[in-house]
Amino acid sequence: MFSEIWNRQPREYEPHLWLFGNEQDGDYFDEEDFLIWQNDLFEHNFSTDRFLNNDASEKLIDEIVRNREPYVDLACGPGMGLIPSVKKKCSEIPCLATDANARLIKELKKWLREKKTETGIEFAQFSLFDIPVADCAVNAYGGFLSISSTRNGNSGYDCALSEIFRTLATKGRLYAIESEWLDVPAILKVFEMSGMHPWSCFSEEQKTWHDRFINHGFKILYEEPYLKHRLNEDDNELGRAAEKLGVQIEMQWNAFIAEKP
Repeated sequence: MFSEIWNRQPREYEPHLWLFGNEQDGDYFDEEDFLIWQNDLFEHNFSTDRFLNNDASEKLIDEIVRNREPYVDLACGPGMGLIPSVKKKCSEIPCLATDANARLIKELKKWLREKKTETGIEFAQFSLFDIPVADCAVNAYGGFLSISSTRNGNSGYDCALSEIFRTLATKGRLYAIESEWLDVPAILKVFEMSGMHPWSCFSEEQKTWHDRFINHGFKILYEEPYLKHRLNEDDNELGRAAEKLGVQIEMQWNAFIAEKP
């Protein structure tokens, strides 16, 4: 289904799976991560209704299903992004699960083929900084914290958004849930008090995803809060430091439908 969208040959190929390289742009996972996923997390993530039990995210799923376009999930991670929810609403929609980590994509494919019958899900590995897709070749992109999780701060966000815009068809849509920091001064205080060096993103201008989408040429068709998330020790070292110091750090997650005019 998705074999015709690529603008170059993959580094490695097997049926329904393409690998293009640039793995250094994605997250690193160790053996413990893969064991957890294989034992129960893949099953939990594929079975969850998290995006169907929230009005803002369900709106995205309903629009993907209503338009009946093949759907590409960006930086899907072990949860496969919005794909499980799309499949619950309409199993016939072809989906492509993508991530920068090659082993993750291979393990997802293996698990789905072993645990499920025909899923209609294909797989690809690539970096959002260099999407191996022809200009204007995709009608529907989406993801959960896909662009927010890219590296290199503002320059990384700008590069990913430029690639997404380039490869979207005219009137193509991006269905995205992205995160924004709510209190940067409190965050910098945690770094200072804990003796950690601030992440580079906090030394840059803070922008909303609304403004980022507009600045890259998108037209926003829908924007609603998804939820607020309080950083905790299970998230990362910043969350662990904040809990230890008794400082609340919150993120706002917003749901968007952005269109390429």
